[in-house]
Amino acid sequence: MCAVLVFAGLCLAQAAEPSSAAPLSFREFFEPSPQDLKPSARLLSLNGRRVRLVGYMAQMDEPPEGGFYLCSAPVLASEGGGGTGDLPPDAVWVVVRSARGKQLAHIRRPLEVTGVLDLGSQVDEAGRVSTIRILLDGPSSVISGAGDQPTPRHTR
Repeated sequence: MCAVLVFAGLCLAQAAEPSSAAPLSFREFFEPSPQDLKPSARLLSLNGRRVRLVGYMAQMDEPPEGGFYLCSAPVLASEGGGGTGDLPPDAVWVVVRSARGKQLAHIRRPLEVTGVLDLGSQVDEAGRVSTIRILLDGPSSVISGAGDQPTPRHTR
C-alpha cells in the first residue's frame, strides 16, 4: 500500500481556513464530575458547527470502514470481541465520506481534523455506536504516513 493517503478534509496542523472552524480540545468535552461523564456546555454549543480537533488515530485490530476513531493520545485497541469497548470515552468517530466501505491505513502521528461536530447516540449501517462524531469537510489535502511515531497505549 502506498505511504501517501488521500483523506477528504483531513489536515496536519495547517487547516486551509482555520478561522472558519472553532478550535476544540479533548479537555473541553466533559464537565468535571466524580460520578459520570456529562457533556460540557462548550461541546454542546458546538453541535452542528465546524470544529477543528487535533488527536491520534486509534490503532484497531480490525480497522473500521468509512472512518476512524480520533483520541487524545495514541491508543492500541485490542477489541477481542468487545467492539469499541476499549476506546476512551472521549474517542471521536471521524466520518470520511470518500472512504465509505474502505478501511483506512493507520497514521501514528497527530492529526488535525476539520468538519461538522455531530453529538448524540447514533448507530450507523455497520452497527457501530457513537456519541461524538466529526463529519469531515470535502477533499482538500494529502497526508503522508511518515514522521514522528509515538508509542500507542494498550487499552487492554
